[in-house]
Amino acid sequence: MNRPSGKSIIILLVGIILAFSSYFVANVDIGGYSAVSVVFIISMALPSFISVIRDLRSRGVILILVLGAYAILIETLAIVTGFPYSEFHYTGLIGLKILGHTPFTVPFAWLPLFLGSAYLAKESVGGKLKFLGLSTLLVVLTDVVIDPAAVTLKFWIWSNPGIFYGVPLQNFAGWVLSGFIASLILLVVLGDSMKEMKSGAISSLYLIMCFWTAACLFLGLEIPFITGLILLALILIKTKANLW
Repeated sequence: MNRPSGKSIIILLVGIILAFSSYFVANVDIGGYSAVSVVFIISMALPSFISVIRDLRSRGVILILVLGAYAILIETLAIVTGFPYSEFHYTGLIGLKILGHTPFTVPFAWLPLFLGSAYLAKESVGGKLKFLGLSTLLVVLTDVVIDPAAVTLKFWIWSNPGIFYGVPLQNFAGWVLSGFIASLILLVVLGDSMKEMKSGAISSLYLIMCFWTAACLFLGLEIPFITGLILLALILIKTKANLW
């Protein structure tokens, strides 16, 4: 049995620290601490970005740039038109907005969710169709955890709040569409080199889930909390806690 590496142990411990730190985010007014939010978002994304670039080299750089641009475009489309997520707008808590609409931190917040979901799907199923289905499902589940908590903390606001802890169901249908397209982009950019993705690609997803799952607990969001626990269990089981 492979034991977690030293770097993996550090990541595991940081995740635990983030889980405890979420108590303060859930119980303290963070309106004046947008810079801290920005640092947190970027810092938690870096492990996956570094791993993908290290393992995939130029293809990894291209993947991050293309998917980052895609994240900005589809998020801006949703803010301006309401499609595919439903109408919403960001507050000023997660960074300066590009053209007054989409925070520049969106690729740092979204891309690690997708990269981790894609790695987990790659390691769990064979064949492109199964990969597309599972990676899409997993990235939607990450939003089931994050969106209710982020809305409660007023990171963004829905124009027409829905029945799932204030999140409209159209949002999740939108994530199915955007996650599926992102999975297609990954297959096109990486091709057969997708198999070179290593477990470091999931490290940021682990950190993000530790933080937001605990935040859901402290905010009293039961279903998102349980979903987060399931995702964390899948991450640890599938990687055997080797996150780097």
